[in-house]
Amino acid sequence: MRKAEQALIEQLEARFREVTRLLYDTTVPARVLDEELMPLMAENVTFIDPWQKGGGKETYRKGAAGFHCMLRFDFDIFQLNVQLEPDGKSGRAIVDGVMNLKQFAWLYTYPLRTILVFDFTLQRGEDGGEVLPLIHAHEEMWSFGDMIANVPGVGTLYNAFRDAFSHGFLAASAVCGRLKRAT
Repeated sequence: MRKAEQALIEQLEARFREVTRLLYDTTVPARVLDEELMPLMAENVTFIDPWQKGGGKETYRKGAAGFHCMLRFDFDIFQLNVQLEPDGKSGRAIVDGVMNLKQFAWLYTYPLRTILVFDFTLQRGEDGGEVLPLIHAHEEMWSFGDMIANVPGVGTLYNAFRDAFSHGFLAASAVCGRLKRAT
C-alpha cells in the first residue's frame, strides 16, 4: 500500500472513531450532532438495525437526536477498520465494539455487542483540502447471543445451555467423523 493511501486510511479511521463517538455517546448534544455529524451524511443516507430502517438525511438527523434524547448509552470500540474500493473514491468502515446501554445505570449497564458498518464516498471539505467521508449507509448489527446472555437472571441459564449444546455438538461431530472414516 502506498504511503498516501495509508495516510488517508488512517485519517478516515480517526474520522470514523469520531463519528462513532458522536453517534453513540448520548451525552453529545443535538446541536453538536447537527454541526459535526450531519455534514458527513449524504442526502440519501440510510440507517438499518435489527428493529428499524429508514432513509433520508432529515430522518437520520431526527433519529439521531431522538436517540440522544430518549436513551443513555456510550460505545467501547474494540476494532475499527476502513477499506477503500480499488477506485479510491469510496469505501467501507467497520466498527466492532460494545454499546453500553445505561437506561438504568443505577441498577445495571447492559453491554450489547455491536458491529457498525458505514458505506461512504470521498469528498473534499469546504476548504477544498481535507478529504472527508460522505456517508450513504449506516448499519448497526447486534449479537443475538450476547443480547440473551446479558439479560440479568436469564444469562446464567442461557450460558449453561450454550455450554451443554457445545458438548453435544462436539460429541455428534466425533461420531459423524468416525462413521465417515468407517465408510
